[in-house]
Amino acid sequence: MLKQRVLTAILLAALVIWGIISQPVPVIFYSLLVVILVSAWEWAQLSGIKSKFARAVYAVFVVLSVFAAQKVIDINPQWINIVLLITVLGWFFAIYHMITTGPLSVNQSLSMGKVFIGFVALIPPVLALMLVREQSVWWLFYCLSIVWIADIGAYFSGKRFGKTKLVPRLSPGKTKEGIYGAVFATSAYSFVAGLFFDLQPLELLLLLIIGSLATFMSVAGDLFISLLKREKNLKDTGHILPGHGGILDRIDSVLSSAPFLALLLNAVIFDV
Repeated sequence: MLKQRVLTAILLAALVIWGIISQPVPVIFYSLLVVILVSAWEWAQLSGIKSKFARAVYAVFVVLSVFAAQKVIDINPQWINIVLLITVLGWFFAIYHMITTGPLSVNQSLSMGKVFIGFVALIPPVLALMLVREQSVWWLFYCLSIVWIADIGAYFSGKRFGKTKLVPRLSPGKTKEGIYGAVFATSAYSFVAGLFFDLQPLELLLLLIIGSLATFMSVAGDLFISLLKREKNLKDTGHILPGHGGILDRIDSVLSSAPFLALLLNAVIFDV
């Protein structure tokens, strides 16, 4: 299983890196739409939509909403910050809910609340990543790869030093020591990235702070999908990726971190 998981991760990373570096903006956008299409299908299951036809309709509607939202943003660029701010506030509320309430009892019935949350969770990350892509290919690479760095840092730090469980009700494997390792790794990575982007000292300091905070936001996405799976008694969101489960299992951290990164980068670095 571990060998299969590692092989799949390497292939996915290679595909994503190749796509980011070599493909034009339209190809990246439509590739993201495909990812969101599959993610919305999986989210429909987490929301309690049992009919495959209804899941397909939901997934298509989410994708069309992403497409429409991007067109609106293209016409009114100033709206993107409002959308991202509302999304980040939504994730703060999700964090509060996870800390204070945790997962509810297993319930296979339809939840219209989760159906709605799917739009809030799945649409803004695409808008955020496209905003970052407007700056450069490498800023987009940074916003995606920092999540990978956080995962790697958390894995090795947690494996070596992990003792204190982070949120055992949601993810028994995550430890506070793992989070510390993730923050250390992303801070070091952000420092190197800042040098690569030739940032001024103040901008570099801001990037270090943003990267560290984004690490915590990425964990929030991971934990929230874990919460939804526990409430549906599911191990994975799907089976499309050998050794990894579903697409949501792979992009959960990006869902929460991308809007946060795009909002702050656009506010304090891109517009400087």
